[in-house]
Amino acid sequence: MNDFGEYTDAIRGARVTFLKSAPSSHRWGVKYLALRRAVLQFGADGGPGIVHGVTDPNFTTLIIQSSNFDDRVLLDGARCQASDLVILPPGCHFTFVRSGHVEWVAWSLPREESIATKILPAVTSQAPPKTAKHLVRLPEQIASRLIEASGQALRSISDSAPADRPVIAWETELALMDELAYVWDNRASEVLLPNKYTVGSERIVLEALEFVRKNPESIIHIKDIVKATKVEYRTLLRAFERYLGFSPKHYLKLRQLNLVYHEIRHMGSAGRLVDILVAHGVTEFGRFAGRYRWLFGELPSEAHRRSSALKPDKSR
Repeated sequence: MNDFGEYTDAIRGARVTFLKSAPSSHRWGVKYLALRRAVLQFGADGGPGIVHGVTDPNFTTLIIQSSNFDDRVLLDGARCQASDLVILPPGCHFTFVRSGHVEWVAWSLPREESIATKILPAVTSQAPPKTAKHLVRLPEQIASRLIEASGQALRSISDSAPADRPVIAWETELALMDELAYVWDNRASEVLLPNKYTVGSERIVLEALEFVRKNPESIIHIKDIVKATKVEYRTLLRAFERYLGFSPKHYLKLRQLNLVYHEIRHMGSAGRLVDILVAHGVTEFGRFAGRYRWLFGELPSEAHRRSSALKPDKSR
């Protein structure tokens, strides 16, 4: 897999929405490994973008970079370091903003798993589970050890005979749970989110994003978000820039570009390009086409022709 569109469909353990925000030349991809009850994922985010998500209500999710980039990722407005372990409770809303390509490893653990029950009270004791999350700073050698153990788990199962995989998956899961417990006991420091620096912005932006999520087919304007969040535009602007690094106007432009991209990708010959553009509020076709080509590497018309060629012709 080396396609942004395919990548957005492949994530497990959370319901996510991706907005690509700048051109990229690095690969996109995700591999997942289902163990006995836990799910292990390895991802490569090929370029800058925004990831909104809600974790599975039955799983605690832990995420760490496997690439060594400090200050390339924001989590709900907080800057992440390369060795930070993110802990997301079940049903937790989160927003990652990437300024470049990153690679990551994630573990989705059943909420009743012992390590999950050990860390969850610490995460949710000071904030509602819907927004509470932990940013845990690990010593570099501890982070490297965890990433290597996860990679070894993938290799062990991939290299084993199919008949042996259930037993190996069981043993591997037990070993990984022990590793995660060791990591938790040897953490260097931790930050609970939201905190006093992010809570105000988080409330406003989450209300805005929830409004956008509930109206996926609608043409949304700034005035609609101002009305939904019940704040002045200046307050909305400060919240978006602190939380996402973008103004709300720029966010809506990215949303429009990405919605058109996915519509073209999924509709193909089933929809006329001009109808797709109009449905998403595009009025200046030439200017929009230039932005689309800058972000996705081709004109909307080229993407539509390519997508149409890949779809079966049902009229025959």
